[in-house]
Amino acid sequence: MFGYVKINKMDLTFREYEYYKSYYCGLCKTLKKNHGEVSRFSLNYDITFLIVLLSAIYNPESEITEEVCIANPIKKKKVQKNEITEYAAAMNVLLAYFKLKDNVKDERRIKDKIAYNMYKGSLKDTKNKYKYKAEYIEKCLYELEVLEAEDSIDLDDVSNTFGKLMGEIFAYKKDEYEEILRNIGFNIGKYVYILDAYEDLPEDIEKNRYNPFKEYKPKSEELKKKVDRIISMSLGMLGRNIDMLNLKRNVGIIENIIYSGVYLRYKNILYGDGKDKNGDVSHIN
Repeated sequence: MFGYVKINKMDLTFREYEYYKSYYCGLCKTLKKNHGEVSRFSLNYDITFLIVLLSAIYNPESEITEEVCIANPIKKKKVQKNEITEYAAAMNVLLAYFKLKDNVKDERRIKDKIAYNMYKGSLKDTKNKYKYKAEYIEKCLYELEVLEAEDSIDLDDVSNTFGKLMGEIFAYKKDEYEEILRNIGFNIGKYVYILDAYEDLPEDIEKNRYNPFKEYKPKSEELKKKVDRIISMSLGMLGRNIDMLNLKRNVGIIENIIYSGVYLRYKNILYGDGKDKNGDVSHIN
């Protein structure tokens, strides 16, 4: 369900792109260190954006190093970590764990069972440290499960539930930024859920799986207009809340993601060939 909150590499300066990659690599390294090798397969851009945004707001002291990775064992890359990275890695793992738990119950694939059991063994400390967050995430995913079991076609019900989940993850602290960050997370979650449902519709119909758009034909013009309208509204509210933060750091990266990367991603899925043209920094460190 993740991977929709990405940069537009072509619109970033070289320095901005390198800085963004350093956050991404920091998340990857932290996942490995704190949660084991398998956790790095859940690495995603949406949580990288969380680090970029929260780091811009709270300006934590960061450790920047140069390290090699498996993808390129010769050339060193910048790796940036801070307290936000630790938090984001924990949220990344909680999301992956509960998703795998759901997959094991619903689809019973061997690879999901193996990954789930590997996560399960190293997750106790994370759930204890972020007990409220873990319980809230699980509660929202259970509510989604119920709605999906009922074959709900109420798009607001299902997308708002995932929006609340992401809102809780973005609300890092109970402070003056909490409400704005909760709204940002909510609109990102709504956007991600709706676009994922739209993109998965042909396969979900073929495999007789739940999808809130099941009453529409895949790629129909009516569905495209509906999805375009709802996502445009969510991204508009997202942009307004970002502007309310009056950020002074990581501004170029954040604006690139919100006003270019995300926009191109969803427009390409709706009206293009569906292939990602935003640029990719994927690798395993």
